[in-house]
Amino acid sequence: MSNKKQNKQNITFGERLKALRKAKGLTQQALAEKANIDDKHLCRIENGKYFPTYTTLNKLLKALGLTLEQAGFDLEQIKINENPIMAKALQILNSAKDDNELNCYLESLKATQKALNIK
Repeated sequence: MSNKKQNKQNITFGERLKALRKAKGLTQQALAEKANIDDKHLCRIENGKYFPTYTTLNKLLKALGLTLEQAGFDLEQIKINENPIMAKALQILNSAKDDNELNCYLESLKATQKALNIK
């Protein structure tokens, strides 16, 4: 396997997001403002301390003007050590074929989150 391909597979979610932000010429503060999220929260996401919720991920992608696929996020490949539960939840949400299925998945995940007391 080439080193370039291997590096792409080992990149963390936060590192990929940071690269996308920089490629768009945005500071953390500018992207946070465009996405209507706290810049400290964005910093923690990029540093791997937090993994974004589905809503936050959508805000970030919209602010970057990208879809999940255009951003190059393959949730099956991106290394997410911080919170494998969130990674799986995003994989499930990403697999929705339409808005109805997405809403069904989202409500199920919210109920599970509440039942397990996951913040």
